[in-house]
Amino acid sequence: MSYSNLLNIKSCFNFLKSTIKPQDYIVFLNKNKLNVGFYSDLNTMYGAAEFENLAKKNNIKPIIGVSFKLTYGDIVLYAINNKGYKVISYLSSFISNMDRIDSELFEKELYKQSFENIIAIFCPSVENLINFKDKLNNCFKNLYYGITKQNYKYLKENKIIYANQISYLYEDDFFEYKVINAISEAKLVNEVNDLEKDFYLSNEDLKNYIDIDTHNKNMNEIISIVEDDVINDFKTHFLTYPNALNMPSKNYLEKICNDKLDDLKLNTQEYKERLSLELDVIFKMGFEDYFLIVSDMINKAKELNILVGPGRGSAAGSLVSYLLGITKLDPIKWGLLFERFLNIDRVTLPDIDIDFQDDRREEILEYLFSKYGKNHFATITTFQTIGIKNALRDCGRVFEIDIDDVNHMSKQINDRNILDFDKALSDSKILQKYQNKYPQVFEAAKKIVGLPRQTGTHAAGVVFCDENLWDIVPTKVGISGILQTQYSMNYLENIGLIKTDILGLRNLSIIQEVLKLVYQSKKVRIDLDRIELNDKNTFELLRSGDTTGIFQLESNGMTDVLMQMKVNSVEEIAITSSLFRPGPKENIPLYIKRKNSKTKNYIIDSNLEDILDSTYGIIVYQEQVMEILKRVANFSLGKADIVRRAMGKKDAKLMDQFKNEFIQNAIKNNYTDIKANELWHYIERFAEYGFNKSHAIAYSLIGYWMAYLKTNYKAEFYCALLNGVLGNESKTSKYLSELKKNGYNINGPSIKNPNSIYYFSNNFVNMPLNIIKGIGPEFLNTIKKIYINNKKAFDNLFTIIAELLKNGLTEPRYLALVYTGAFDCYGYSRKVLIDNKNTILNLTDFIDITNENEFEIDLPEEKDSPESLALYEKEYLGFYISSHPLTLIREKLVNKEKLFYISNLKKENIVCEVFVTIDNIVTKTDKNGGQMCFVDVSDETGEIIVTVFASVYEKIKEQIKLDQKLIIRIKSQVFNNKVGALLLDVVKVIK
Repeated sequence: MSYSNLLNIKSCFNFLKSTIKPQDYIVFLNKNKLNVGFYSDLNTMYGAAEFENLAKKNNIKPIIGVSFKLTYGDIVLYAINNKGYKVISYLSSFISNMDRIDSELFEKELYKQSFENIIAIFCPSVENLINFKDKLNNCFKNLYYGITKQNYKYLKENKIIYANQISYLYEDDFFEYKVINAISEAKLVNEVNDLEKDFYLSNEDLKNYIDIDTHNKNMNEIISIVEDDVINDFKTHFLTYPNALNMPSKNYLEKICNDKLDDLKLNTQEYKERLSLELDVIFKMGFEDYFLIVSDMINKAKELNILVGPGRGSAAGSLVSYLLGITKLDPIKWGLLFERFLNIDRVTLPDIDIDFQDDRREEILEYLFSKYGKNHFATITTFQTIGIKNALRDCGRVFEIDIDDVNHMSKQINDRNILDFDKALSDSKILQKYQNKYPQVFEAAKKIVGLPRQTGTHAAGVVFCDENLWDIVPTKVGISGILQTQYSMNYLENIGLIKTDILGLRNLSIIQEVLKLVYQSKKVRIDLDRIELNDKNTFELLRSGDTTGIFQLESNGMTDVLMQMKVNSVEEIAITSSLFRPGPKENIPLYIKRKNSKTKNYIIDSNLEDILDSTYGIIVYQEQVMEILKRVANFSLGKADIVRRAMGKKDAKLMDQFKNEFIQNAIKNNYTDIKANELWHYIERFAEYGFNKSHAIAYSLIGYWMAYLKTNYKAEFYCALLNGVLGNESKTSKYLSELKKNGYNINGPSIKNPNSIYYFSNNFVNMPLNIIKGIGPEFLNTIKKIYINNKKAFDNLFTIIAELLKNGLTEPRYLALVYTGAFDCYGYSRKVLIDNKNTILNLTDFIDITNENEFEIDLPEEKDSPESLALYEKEYLGFYISSHPLTLIREKLVNKEKLFYISNLKKENIVCEVFVTIDNIVTKTDKNGGQMCFVDVSDETGEIIVTVFASVYEKIKEQIKLDQKLIIRIKSQVFNNKVGALLLDVVKVIK
């Protein structure tokens, strides 16, 4: 075979120290007709599984290793087989779990290992080999000495091999290599002068360092003894669930499922047969422990009063999942298919995803860590790569480009071109000018885009393992001491590890808070599993379009469809959300037309009526595809799922194969050839867009829960929403406005209510003190302590101010409290408290001397003007409480009833007049050189962005000023489900 000097290659997963991506390395090997690839990053193995996977796909033999720096040189360890892989995986894990690398401690651990299944390449960095040579020879059975550009003159051993480190493949890549080192070391490019030129050498160059025949001989020795697949031990690594009865897991799972059938009074023939079918598949695939572990996790969450979602993904189609409490949907009642989740024909591992309330997700991880032990439970690594914006910023810094230019360049990158450097350049003349000005910056930036920069943590994924994790996957230290896999999620299933997604869902936290607030205000405990799923008022709320804050249903487009569809059941909510996606959206008008029509001649075949009737002859769900394939062509549901997947992926080869079988079987079932073909094309047309019914129903149940709570406990619902958006002035204003429209009274922040959350009490929604700008958490905690320890101080304005002055009340904080109405409870107007500020703040000493809690002084009586109240509330809160300035003016306008509110602009092409104030103006030059602008406008109910084209802007630009109040004529537009508007004219400027 051809020689190679790629023995000590470092990939880009040695972050910012190599330019070599695994895919580029494979291309290089193919180009040079090398059918073996070595892989050995320093300390870590992040990219090892990816490289092995790519190599095998390209008929290249992967040789997997890892390298370490020792006190007397570098050592590269390659696994001969899976036993050897376990050793290097352990060593990589050991060093990667150190807070800081301790070389002495690592070397002690290194020499404890058995290296019978390891090839070692030692590259000494010192001339004197005597001190460690015997130790190495005694330790390593397969030991070679690595020649490098530094040691080749004095290394004269027999078993030598060229092993100089390679961090980039082509000589021309040195520039990119230098740039990433500058970025890594926070230096300028011209300050990086000590880099060795380490790239792949030609045969002629290699002769300068080593005898080629010796090198090739030793390379062939290594290659011949390494097995083709070292990472995979071809086992599935489930934990065994430690059940309380010490029964085999199969028996235990079967017992608790049957017991639950009895408890639920579902022990009919239909349920027993379904359970038997599911258990048979689960046992054959060896997944019983997986179900038990997930069930245990959910039971623990319920014990801790952590809200768990009703189900997610295809697992909701499993009766076993339902009986174990993993999901809340009876799949037989809802018509859900187990085979969509798990079947023998599809040899992928099951992936049960679970939603928990997001503010308590970490407690679940801590429980699993505690129960199964550090070595058997891990989170999953992700890799954060360099994007276009950061590439420009990094390269701008190392080339010492003016920061204003760097900022200007990065602002040209937007959602439309953020993944494509060439598109970003073609889209922006500004970038093109900068490219001409700074060619090196752009050359370097383009090359480093996509290189991994650092690790992150997968937002949800975890794995369990029956063996010590590092025997299966190298690990690193993660958050809170929990181990983390070094491989990303794409390479875990192949080595027998199941990924489980433990997700945090914000909406579940909101629901849980509503339940808590309802109990506090009404002493009512709501059991979500027992609420009526056909609450008439709940569906009236959805049909009215009052969807703010409701999971998956609050976008303008979705709200509009809900109203048109006149939803009347959880299933219809599911259908709506399943259709409201790119592709299926095209069927919405047809669905609505058929739903509102009395005719029923839309079913393509009468034999399919029970499958298609609920969706009016339109295939909405993947499960419908599967059922039709079974009904018409006798496909098993497992096989039908394979066909469904092939259609979804447009796998032409598989589809042709299945089509022939479908038509032949359909003909056997008394269909004509023409009808069979018609049905196949009908299925094919919808299958690509079909949605998972199990997931749709489960998530629609969350939407229904929220709609039910909003309908029946509106104030508590909005309080939970408001607590979730503390600091978001726009959403806070929107929710408060909706509360007022629904007739609820709102108490502004009050010094007598030193809370950090909104709550409902005595028919009032009470606002917390921490929404006031300038108060800060420390001062709020001080107020809380005073309230707890000296509540009597709050009986009198002057005693509480005296107490606060001793505990951090400053003049700016006093102003903030006054202007937001926190002292309104004492009966003085805000104007009086501001006008007499100095008198009030200077009373402290006197109050201390008299020690009279009922101390009073005479202050004049003056009323606050609504305009001044609104002005200061906006300044200190970011929104209005008492009244909106536009409301005060609106009342005086002629024909005010003809004006639209922004909140009513829910679809496209509404031409109307709105009364608004201008909050922000952004001008830009259009492609024809004219000046246009985007104007942020708002009214009492919301805000939108109004586009003003150059032809209109030229006429009215004198009227477009910040804080200007005006009536404008607009045409609504919808882009990415967000409503905006086009300015047609300025009708009137309001002085």
